[in-house]
Amino acid sequence: MMADRLLGSPNARPETFGVIGARGKTSVAHALAQVLAVEMPCGVIATVGHGFPGDLKTTGDPAARGLCATLEGLCLRGARAVAIEVPFEALACSRAEDLHFTHVLFTGMDGADPSDRGASSDRADAVLRLFGSPDLKWAVLNLSDPFSKTILDALPTGVAVAGFLVERNAALPDDDVLRACDIRLRAREIAPMPRGLRLCVACETRDAHTEADFAVGLIGAFNANNLLAVLAVLLARGLPLERAARELSLIQGVPGRMECFGDAQTPLIVVDEARTPAALETALVNLRRHGPRRIFTVFGCAGERDRDSRPVMGAIAERLSDELILTDDNPRGECGETILADILAGVVDPGRVRVRRRRALAIRTAITLAGIGDAVLVAGKGHETIQEMGELKVRFSDRAQVVEALREWKEGRR
Repeated sequence: MMADRLLGSPNARPETFGVIGARGKTSVAHALAQVLAVEMPCGVIATVGHGFPGDLKTTGDPAARGLCATLEGLCLRGARAVAIEVPFEALACSRAEDLHFTHVLFTGMDGADPSDRGASSDRADAVLRLFGSPDLKWAVLNLSDPFSKTILDALPTGVAVAGFLVERNAALPDDDVLRACDIRLRAREIAPMPRGLRLCVACETRDAHTEADFAVGLIGAFNANNLLAVLAVLLARGLPLERAARELSLIQGVPGRMECFGDAQTPLIVVDEARTPAALETALVNLRRHGPRRIFTVFGCAGERDRDSRPVMGAIAERLSDELILTDDNPRGECGETILADILAGVVDPGRVRVRRRRALAIRTAITLAGIGDAVLVAGKGHETIQEMGELKVRFSDRAQVVEALREWKEGRR
């Protein structure tokens, strides 16, 4: 509160959207900033950076004054709205509790039981504190998560509710939960396309029922949850469903989060930050659903991190890929050869695996081998722009390497 007053109360000036949940926070905040830019300048504060879409600066872990200063900077640059990713830890440290959010979005607890003591209980408390934000106008809730009912029961009087439900065959929430929603949004169909998703959504208010179909250039069915959260915000702000869906169809992915490169006349290249077995499997399973002819996977494991996960990731990548190319990630102070040997320990047929220690060469090798209809997943570093090797920290971007390799791929086929 002192930082806010010192800086002229920046958090009270723009329309402010807080996004909290176990997954999807960065994607939702970034998508909101993109789609609201049609109407007004909207800044974003998220894991991938702060600023405006297409012009992000690296975000660390700001203390309260740093967060208020970032808001002030965005306001000075013309932001009339700001979408903020709110980690559970930020609320635990009271870094975001006193911000004046006009809208708060809950993406879900990701299967955690908030009634359990410990971390889950702390998360539940954090979520409820955020929905008690001063000046809150709208609560946007993932109705497929049972904790949404707890949030509803604790909402201050006068806060409107927009609920969304993605699972096509999921059971509807209790009638009292549905009646509490001023807007109810449901995905009737989610269909993967070669380079995106097509959704059919239905919207119910207290007065009307409407439906809309739209396509968006994002890979992975999990993005449907994020899209509906953003769509619910647009509807809460008064946009008709058809117009909101049309504007949402134009968004692009978050840098380094299942981010797509290429076009119909090139292989599909996807850059993702997947660094855990679960994240790598999710990326590959979702990519396969889009029907590529072959999947080439380029990845390595970070040094001085969870060594036990390396053979597990090797097994996952071999099982779910057609071609596997191992490379360095951020070896840090650990021997790169040792890291690769740990990964290969989980591979059934190491003879079919290509090893290219130089990451730029590994990316180019995969893209050179791929053809139209194929997909290449470059996993691990995502939006990072630094590679850590021993005492060296060198500038390196998977995204920039992919752009250059695709240019070379096109020139080589003229």
